[in-house]
Amino acid sequence: MQIAFLGLGAMGAPMARNLIRAGYRLTVWNRTPERAAPLVAEGARQAATPREAVAGCGIIITMLADPDAVRGVAGGPDGLLAGAARGAIWIDSSTIGPTAARELAAQAAGYGVRFLDAPVLGSVPQAEAGELVFLVGGDREVLEEVRPILSVMGRAIHHMGVAGQGAAAKIVSNMLTGSYLALLGEGLGLAERLGLDRGQMLELIRQGPFGAPILERKVENLRTGTFQPAHFYLRLMRKDLELALAESQRVGLPVPAARSALGVYRDAEAAGRGDEDFAAVVDFAAAGGRPTGTSAGG
Repeated sequence: MQIAFLGLGAMGAPMARNLIRAGYRLTVWNRTPERAAPLVAEGARQAATPREAVAGCGIIITMLADPDAVRGVAGGPDGLLAGAARGAIWIDSSTIGPTAARELAAQAAGYGVRFLDAPVLGSVPQAEAGELVFLVGGDREVLEEVRPILSVMGRAIHHMGVAGQGAAAKIVSNMLTGSYLALLGEGLGLAERLGLDRGQMLELIRQGPFGAPILERKVENLRTGTFQPAHFYLRLMRKDLELALAESQRVGLPVPAARSALGVYRDAEAAGRGDEDFAAVVDFAAAGGRPTGTSAGG
């Protein structure tokens, strides 16, 4: 089976590599072409445009930064929809929110392309190990067709419902994760100002009710204050919180804690920390970063 994989960033490249190593034939495309070179060396074919990449492929996978990036790759004369065969399955693993996912599903249907929104839980280490968790929205029968492919890249696959529901589950998850780390930073900042040792407090938090898997994955970053290389950019978590707040506004649910957390991420990004790992928000908040009235809104 020929698979097109579009988007070879920090997450996309290891996902694509796992498919190659599992024996799938891949055509790859990336906005920055040189990022494809390591995968070409492992046997992938490189395409010059999304349209060229999907030609002759029954499965199309996109892993891109945001809704506008996915729209840009999908549409236009050189876009993937212009080149996709009728009946092809498009799996979008980007984090774009349910509104954009439903929009793209409808657009794909107009071309006879079957769409699944399938964002993932996990970061670069999980992508490299093939241990991502897929949250899938769309037709269950279509999911069953591609389950073997997703299983190469992930350890678990959850069907969340109709188109858009995988994307919805992902932004809820990231809203909780992002808010948790912003609050953790405030707690550590208060602890330090009260004369407590950060390392000792981290151990206490790990052992108490506020302990969480994300803390286990980030504890060394927090002990050392080192947030490069980034497994997931702070600016991308800011984007995901914005998506969550837009959806909460659409359904009429106030989310003041998440809105406050978004303000911290916006301020941290404005302070030059957007390209650090998103756990840098803990360091920023502990040092006294605060959401302003402007940055916390919207």
